[in-house]
Amino acid sequence: MLENYEVVYTHPGGAVATFTRQDGELDALAKGLDAEQFWVFKNVKSLLARNESGDLEEATRLMGGIGFSARVREIVAPVATAEPAREPAAVAAPAEAHAPGIHLPGPSYWPLALAISVGIAFSGVFFWTSTLVITAIGLVLALASGIAWGLEPI
Repeated sequence: MLENYEVVYTHPGGAVATFTRQDGELDALAKGLDAEQFWVFKNVKSLLARNESGDLEEATRLMGGIGFSARVREIVAPVATAEPAREPAAVAAPAEAHAPGIHLPGPSYWPLALAISVGIAFSGVFFWTSTLVITAIGLVLALASGIAWGLEPI
């Protein structure tokens, strides 16, 4: 069994499934598969994750059963050369470091103010039809809340 390899399964309909095993890690990529092909792809992925003798041949048989042809190549480590390593011409300044995780804006009361002012405007339309003062106040507050929320620093 090959230890480091890449196998690309191609289908005449354009679907492609790629499995790359290198340094004990298996990466899988599927593109354009239908439901049946994806089911077989998941089974082949779990089969190749084991990396036991005969798994690659069994995976090729499974994928061949639904019309895929295989192209397997062994990944070899590059051979070290006697040439000295060259220094980069210019070293760029490191970019501003970002904290890992999702970046969200800070907490704000403006969305709540906007929702309340829109509620006031709608209540003026639905409940006090004889006067439009409540509706006008709600619309002015909604406009002010929307602008304030949009101008708030991130």
